[in-house]
Amino acid sequence: MWPLQQNMGLTLRHVVPALTSLTMSLMAGCGGSDGMPMPPSGPSPSPTVVTANAYILPGAGSLGDLAFGDEPVVIYKGERLRWVNLDTLAHLIVADSSDVTDFSKTGELPPGDEQSFSMAKLGMTRIHCAIHPNMTGTLIVREQ
Repeated sequence: MWPLQQNMGLTLRHVVPALTSLTMSLMAGCGGSDGMPMPPSGPSPSPTVVTANAYILPGAGSLGDLAFGDEPVVIYKGERLRWVNLDTLAHLIVADSSDVTDFSKTGELPPGDEQSFSMAKLGMTRIHCAIHPNMTGTLIVREQ
């Protein structure tokens, strides 16, 4: 027997309900029901928009269908597509089917320049450079 049980005649049958009641009372007292208004929560953080880079590779004018890499350019719906020109020449990227996705064309991209586009429309289109037509690739916008 516990010392408390010997002196006061208490059993767990008496202590557990009392502790449960005390705990619930204390929890209710912390719930903001004291008449004090709760401070307003701050604005919800805006969702972070993911930016996916698509690179125009160095020497792209002579790389043909590898000018944008050896895989299709894949962007997920809701992301931003950022074209980055790593080449030493200017390029102008154009979608062969401009109504299929939200991307239709970049402006002229000088060396080291970049341009971004929001992508919300699902689809797939071939792409090419209007300045160097042998530069070709595929752009795919898909669900995550």
